[in-house]
Amino acid sequence: MKSSRKSLYGASPGVSHDFEYVCKLKKALYGLKQTPRAWFEKFYIVISSLGFVSSSHDSALFIKCIDIGRIILSLYIDDMIITSFEDRVG
Repeated sequence: MKSSRKSLYGASPGVSHDFEYVCKLKKALYGLKQTPRAWFEKFYIVISSLGFVSSSHDSALFIKCIDIGRIILSLYIDDMIITSFEDRVG
């Protein structure tokens, strides 16, 4: 795989700034060893705030119980599967 030596520029997240100025990134986010962990931590915070609970069997499996059934969300690397089913009695 060829290595890209292009400079990366972007706005500072969470900081208000004049759009005339941008930040030059010293290292791409994808090159960091901590990237997957940081991404998952942020994802966990957001998905938990929506009422999902992490499974005790698989930390990448999230379940949300609602009035009519369950919503199941499963992560695998950069793929996500979301499914649901209704609990029917009788």
